[in-house]
Amino acid sequence: MSAQETVLVVDDEKVIRDGCTRILSPEGFQVLTAENGQDALEVLDRQPTNVILCDLKMPVMGALEVLEEVSQRYPDIPVIIITGHGTVESAVDCMKKGAYDFITKPFRADHVVLVVKRALEKQALERRARQLQEERARSLYALATEQSRVRTIVGCMADGVLITTPDLEVVLHNPAATRLLESMPPENQGGALADYISDENLCKALRDLLANAKGEEEYIAQELILGQKYLRALSALVYGPERQVLGTVTVLHDITSFKELDEMKSNFVHQVSHELRSPLSAINQQHTVILDGLAGELTAKQRELLKRGQGRIQGLLDMINDLLDVARIESGHGVQQQVVLNLADILGETVALLESKAEERGLSLELNLPPELPLVQADARSMEEVFTNLISNAINYTPDGGTVTVSTISHGEYLELRVSDTGVGIAPEEIPKIFDKFYRVKHPETRQVIGTGLGLSIVKGIIEAHRGSVEVESKPGVGTTFRVLLPTISEGKLADYGQE
Repeated sequence: MSAQETVLVVDDEKVIRDGCTRILSPEGFQVLTAENGQDALEVLDRQPTNVILCDLKMPVMGALEVLEEVSQRYPDIPVIIITGHGTVESAVDCMKKGAYDFITKPFRADHVVLVVKRALEKQALERRARQLQEERARSLYALATEQSRVRTIVGCMADGVLITTPDLEVVLHNPAATRLLESMPPENQGGALADYISDENLCKALRDLLANAKGEEEYIAQELILGQKYLRALSALVYGPERQVLGTVTVLHDITSFKELDEMKSNFVHQVSHELRSPLSAINQQHTVILDGLAGELTAKQRELLKRGQGRIQGLLDMINDLLDVARIESGHGVQQQVVLNLADILGETVALLESKAEERGLSLELNLPPELPLVQADARSMEEVFTNLISNAINYTPDGGTVTVSTISHGEYLELRVSDTGVGIAPEEIPKIFDKFYRVKHPETRQVIGTGLGLSIVKGIIEAHRGSVEVESKPGVGTTFRVLLPTISEGKLADYGQE
């Protein structure tokens, strides 16, 4: 280990910063500290750093914001997340967004040292691999037969490495790739990639990557399912000295444990939500019986208190229902039955249902539809949930006297559905976060709006399950427009559904 190797510890707790310093300093590391993400970025600007240990939750700037900045400004520095046992799910999300690893509080000294050293070893291997690539830009066949040093590095990597020619013939793969794919040829033999991988998605993606090569640094990421195993594949083009395409390189990472963790989390949420919903529903019904006067007369104060309690219970029920919807979507069961739909009926019913809510706020709720809408294949209940969420949000975040407009535009193969408002709008820096689970836009004029922060996450999950997309355009103080794009059914396919 070089004396130049520096570890930056970012944590708002002094005891954690001091503890990491005491653990890492005897191992020969230079340890720098920062109290929050903003201070950490200032340290990085003036001090070369090899590894970052970053607390997940901090004031001013947390780990997610630090990770985003570091990935853009210092992509070679591995980030290790420090988290508590209760926030492991968030730490896993950070790893999906580029973090190297995570450690949980309270942590053992030997575990911290081991994780930091592994990150440094990975960094050194990547740096050495880049040096070798810059030193010797030869064809992939020469690389497979002559570069023994690269073979040693690739052979020792825990991730699988797979290199092919432009014709998708395998010319190099390491033992990890053989272990992950289970059907690769011996290391000294080649062959067509399609002969060894049952998942056609990887072959198709590599063909598309080669066909669309533009002489730029291009790559694609995807997930592969091989039996009970889940792999993340990152594929890129390999260029020669004159920018000619020599082939592709794919790095395979086993994410089965992360998938199992996601499934455990979803099962836990599903079970707990079901256990909570039944007693809360019973309490809610009992409140209704009392408020209806069936258990005797109530004083004005008693009625007021019961109504407040019933409102809180209904809020909990709404949150539980949202959590169950998220769990179903993440498990792939969010869309029950897709049939041929004319969304004009669903939009009309949804607008009529929410019209009284808009009138209470003094808002104008408008529905502008053409005489005929293209048909889509969708689950009716899911579409009702999507547009109820979007229109309710527009009403909640629009000041009194504003306008909410629902409209559609046909783009041939796609139908665009718009929900526009003249509300408070969304700040540009918040737009990328609004579809995250539990995220809510903060605005002084909408503090009274009650919600779980799951509505837009559910909308995005449902629309993507229908092979569509959802986008947002917004200007603070002017308004917001949500655009939902859904594929339409062509006339040629209507006969398959018994319609003309």
